[in-house]
Amino acid sequence: MPNITKILAATDLSDYSFHAATRAAALCADLNCDAVELLTVKEAGLPEALGLVLKTPPAAAESMLVERTLRELRLISGQLQDNYGIRCTDTVRFGQPEEEIISRANELPAELTVIGMHGGNFFTDFFLGNTADKLARLSKIPLLVVKNQLAQPYRQVLVPVDFSENSRRAAQMALKVAPEAQITFLHAFDMVFEEQMRYVNVARDAIHEYHIKAEEDARRDLNQFIAELQPEKNEGDKRLFSRHVVFGHPGHVVHDHAKVMKPDLIVLGKHGGSRFEELLLGSVSRQVIGQSSCDVLIVPLPNRAGQD
Repeated sequence: MPNITKILAATDLSDYSFHAATRAAALCADLNCDAVELLTVKEAGLPEALGLVLKTPPAAAESMLVERTLRELRLISGQLQDNYGIRCTDTVRFGQPEEEIISRANELPAELTVIGMHGGNFFTDFFLGNTADKLARLSKIPLLVVKNQLAQPYRQVLVPVDFSENSRRAAQMALKVAPEAQITFLHAFDMVFEEQMRYVNVARDAIHEYHIKAEEDARRDLNQFIAELQPEKNEGDKRLFSRHVVFGHPGHVVHDHAKVMKPDLIVLGKHGGSRFEELLLGSVSRQVIGQSSCDVLIVPLPNRAGQD
């Protein structure tokens, strides 16, 4: 997995998106990134509408909007540069938020996109639809959804895993963005044939033994997963990982564990990649984004032609 050198922070200039920009700047400083770019996306038809009101050509109205927005962005950039000693750049685009954010991230290219979220929706005056959900479905680079004001670097990180390549990349990303955190790996296991076994009246003791065996196998696989991940840790990183294996549906298990653990960040690997899968974000990812009170980092698999 490549190092994080450029971070794109999408902002609508609200307080909640300022939390995201601040987190992006703090990560940039901690990870020695090259720069953070602040991106604001304005509604596609806004220059035409403003031009009609002001009785000026759309190009002149657009120029006015861009200049005003850049002045506001530069105030934020200057504050972030002073506070974190990083380099910031500023960009204004017109169009659909998710499309322009993804396009700009690819152009940079950025290794991480950061957005702010309030409640269940991306907080903005006019963005239509759930931009966080759309970006989580469509983005090919990691997406950090920031829900809370920055208080400190991430200290408690929850990483749900299913031992897939998606989980491995999510775990690697967790180690990168939270080098000082305690990492808790959580695996939810299920008994594929339990319902069928009960249906055909298999003895309760036999089902219990099957349950014990499934849990033992899950613990062994989780230990192996973590052992193989050790080389991905930074040199000198001596952290001990926490590990938990819990029976149940992954979405419910992650939600219940997060309520008790109260992590600063949850890191998830995103499954899918086909056009159909992109239309429907995985149920676990959607549930975590919508119900968790902490920041959420969604890590997709790279494009087949891209880097590993």
